[in-house]
Amino acid sequence: MNVNNKLNKYQHLLLPIFAGIMLGLSRLPLKLGFLVFFSFIPLFTLFANWHKTKQIVLAAICFSSAFTLVSLHWISLVTIAGFIGLFFLFGFYFSLLFLAVNYVRKVKPKLTYLAFGVFWITFEYLQNIGELRFPWFNVGYSLADYNILIQVADLGGIFLVSACTFLLSYLIFAVIKKSSRYIFPLLALLLLWFGYGIYKYQTLNVTTTDTMISLVQASITQEQKWDPNFTDSTLTLYRKYTKLAAEANSDLIIWPESALPDYLMQRYSKFRRFLDKQIKLYDTDIFTGFPRYEFAPPNHSQKYLFYNSATLFKANKTVGNPYDKIALVPLGERMPFLKKLPILWRIELGQANFSYGQGPTYYSVKDYTFSPLICFEIAFPQLTANIMQKPTDFIVNITNDAWFKRSAGTYQHAILTKFRAVETRRAIYRAANTGYSMVIDPLGRVVEKTELYEKTTLNYPLIICKDKTFFTKYFNIIPVVCILFSIIIISLVIVGRIRNVEILLHDK
Repeated sequence: MNVNNKLNKYQHLLLPIFAGIMLGLSRLPLKLGFLVFFSFIPLFTLFANWHKTKQIVLAAICFSSAFTLVSLHWISLVTIAGFIGLFFLFGFYFSLLFLAVNYVRKVKPKLTYLAFGVFWITFEYLQNIGELRFPWFNVGYSLADYNILIQVADLGGIFLVSACTFLLSYLIFAVIKKSSRYIFPLLALLLLWFGYGIYKYQTLNVTTTDTMISLVQASITQEQKWDPNFTDSTLTLYRKYTKLAAEANSDLIIWPESALPDYLMQRYSKFRRFLDKQIKLYDTDIFTGFPRYEFAPPNHSQKYLFYNSATLFKANKTVGNPYDKIALVPLGERMPFLKKLPILWRIELGQANFSYGQGPTYYSVKDYTFSPLICFEIAFPQLTANIMQKPTDFIVNITNDAWFKRSAGTYQHAILTKFRAVETRRAIYRAANTGYSMVIDPLGRVVEKTELYEKTTLNYPLIICKDKTFFTKYFNIIPVVCILFSIIIISLVIVGRIRNVEILLHDK
């Protein structure tokens, strides 16, 4: 058997592996985001022909495994079980996706690539739902370095960015494999896409106020954070950098997620006394995260409910209502399906088993209103869309990315803020324990940024944009359209299959 025959025999494995590697590389901090426009071409080539069920399932597993290894390897630093689980979870998800596209290819070949596109965006949307939600596969995130191209997110969110990316990839494939007549729609898409981004850059009304906001990055390693032997060094760092923030005449000082490892609202401990002392000393508000607990309902299997929380401690000695994290990391912060399967409480994989929060909470500094997101929540566009249902001037994101060390995970997590800022046209102030702490303006531009493990204070005035976006009003419109198209395509395929069977029976 010659080389060409071998390649043809195993193309259902090689093509998806190549696609997964390119897509994975486009998500790393290597300035290779442009690869996303070519990563689908091997998959389009794969679906140019119908394949047997076994072949297509293997193709899906090869694709998802290659992407996971290249792009999501850093999850093993947080949870080995979760990392292994992703191979099974994404392998299952993409098997369903690939099987559906392959079946459309068999029954209605002309609908193959349309089906692939709408199924893909539907899949990206469904990743935001349920207790296993992990919306990290959105291909639009590969364009984080191309600010002009992500401006369309104020119309359709990350889903529209992904849809445009998919469509451009298909048109490139069509020009190469089919006909030069696809050059015109390719150029038209590029003109509209770039044109809208340039238009927003020129017309969006962004102003800078005289309200100063400070982000404290103390860079305390995960090994030291919860070790009582490092309590004094932790407090020394926060004392030093809070003082620097106060010297910049800060109106709001933001400490990261669980900055002080104690139940600040439940007991007046050394940590709470320290916090109150800083507020009194500098006469400024401090927003910070902390663990919190309360008694569980009588019929609950546990005595206490624990939350990953945050709130605003004000200079006038009042404390805001706590915001409890809504979207918890599967297996990392909570074992999925605890309510349906209480026996899972007995399984200990290092997870915290926090309880879910209920909704947005709002705070004020001077005459401005903000709402927080904690860590992983920045990955969910519907959470920022929900925040924007009430007047909100800016968003605060606090996180502890020490889990990720110096891996690509820190970059992938941080760049999500760019998309949430564009979707809402609100500045985002991100305080991360070990970095990256950032200020993102309403155009998604990083106007200030720390380095990883840098010990510093970042001071920047509040950036304001009053525009209301189409996305925050109708944030489900792109996924709903894709879901409707998916239903129509599936219906046409079913009808087509029935007719084929009827014709076959009639011929017999």
